Order: sequence, then C-alpha cells, then structure tokens
Amino acid sequence: MVKIIYMMLAVVMSMGAVLTFWGSTLIKERLNATENITPAEICTSASFKFYSGKYDKANMNLYLVFENQRSIELKLEKLYIFYPNNFETFDINKTLEGNILKSFNIPGVNDGFSSGTVKTNCPSVETDFSYSQLT
Repeated sequence: MVKIIYMMLAVVMSMGAVLTFWGSTLIKERLNATENITPAEICTSASFKFYSGKYDKANMNLYLVFENQRSIELKLEKLYIFYPNNFETFDINKTLEGNILKSFNIPGVNDGFSSGTVKTNCPSVETDFSYSQLT
C-alpha cells in the first residue's frame, strides 16, 4: 500500500514538472514574439490628427493641438511650414502619448504661410493643417 502511494506521488510530481516546463516554455515563446515586433509594425496602427490651432501674429507663435487616436505613443519630430515660394522646418521633438489631446507651442513662425505638416517617428504617420484652420 505504501509503495502504491509513493508511486502515485512520483507520477503526480513528474506530471507537475512536465506541466511547469511546458508552461515556462510557452511563456518564453510568447514574450519573444512580443519582443520581435518591429517599429514598422507598431507604426502601421498609429494615427493622429490636427485638432485645432491658433497663430499669434504679434508674437510669431503657432499653437497646435493634436489628437493621438491610438494607444501608441508618437514622437512629433518635425514641423514643415509652407509659404508660397519656400518652406521652413522646425524641430518639435515632443512626445504625443496615446489616446490624448495635447497642445504644442512653436515660436518664431513667420506670417504668410499657407499650410503645415507635422511628421513623426513613424515615416508614414503625419498630419497636415492649413492656415484657414487656425483661429
């Protein structure tokens, strides 16, 4: 009787060890799959838009509000301001957290521009606005 109990205990312990090994292997595989997501894959689901803005001619300040429409954090890198015959580039280098509205102030913007484009760390994720959209 005692041998049978020891045998059953050994079988249960062996099954527990096999299940523990299988579970840890499964978790490691899932973590590795998550780590292998490339920035390009993250960027395919990123989206943000121009929400509102204001241009202060007297102080040459451009105030912009953007809405991040996904949970993916974006880095707003460059602002391109387009004039009839040329354009200016401004470094933004600010973070737009996921699922929020956030405002940005860009100083030193000359009057007379027609539109602007904001580019992010995701090459295909950008948004445009026109001077007429500003208040």
